[in-house]
Amino acid sequence: MKILSLTDLNEEQYLSIQALELRCKADDALLGHIHWDKSMNYFQSMRHWFLLYENDALISVLSAFAPTTTQIEFNGYTLPKARRKGCYSTLLEVAADEARKYDYEHALLISEQSSEGGQAFVRQLGAQHSNTEYQLIWKPVLLPSVPGSTQSLQLVEAELNDLESLTTLSQAIFGGTLEEARKLLETTIQTPHLTQYVATLAGKTVGMVATNFVQNDAWIIGLGVCPEHQGQGIGKTILLRILAILQESEADKILIEVDSSNEAALHLYQKTGFEIQMGQDYFRLAL
Repeated sequence: MKILSLTDLNEEQYLSIQALELRCKADDALLGHIHWDKSMNYFQSMRHWFLLYENDALISVLSAFAPTTTQIEFNGYTLPKARRKGCYSTLLEVAADEARKYDYEHALLISEQSSEGGQAFVRQLGAQHSNTEYQLIWKPVLLPSVPGSTQSLQLVEAELNDLESLTTLSQAIFGGTLEEARKLLETTIQTPHLTQYVATLAGKTVGMVATNFVQNDAWIIGLGVCPEHQGQGIGKTILLRILAILQESEADKILIEVDSSNEAALHLYQKTGFEIQMGQDYFRLAL
């Protein structure tokens, strides 16, 4: 067997991973996706692709997503014929070694709720359930009207000269450090398949949202409202504005993720035409 630890993929590796993912998803009736986009990883020098080959054929893959200095997530697939042979465990050990070099102390292992094998694997490791996220897909509907008090809300693409004000806003909404917020926003503003938007109302910055195009699917990410402006229908208006923008794109699907405990956001998304596609459990594992 051969293991590759990579920061970037060549075309052959990309296509091999894509084929493996499609095979596993078809065999196990899964709907999730591997972490393809590495542009938002905090440490770009960190190896975040881990590939295991047998007789020059890819049989297992693990992907790392690490948007902050303290949060790293692992997910991946192993071909059915190669399971229960320690393939994914081997990749996990290699990925954990790489994460420790960057001072990560814990990792979140992701398993779809419907994946019996994935659920059994993470529990066998002794990983503790952390949280559950729902992946929702938008079913095209006639969008509801914008609340009257927020009809004048403007949603415009952010530029680099907005970076400092957006950094402060992001920390107020999502927490984390200013350095992490600044780095992530700078990446979002400058990366072609990512677009950062800023929401203003009556001359005040009131919220933000971004989009991420992955394999022609449009993901809505980082939707948030300033704490002092919450509860005024602004979040709904931002969502309606970004959906209107994405309707004009050539995206195959429009998707969003939400923590299962965030009932208010889940209710808003469902009222706006989103449907739960599947649930993903996150398990915390000490490294």
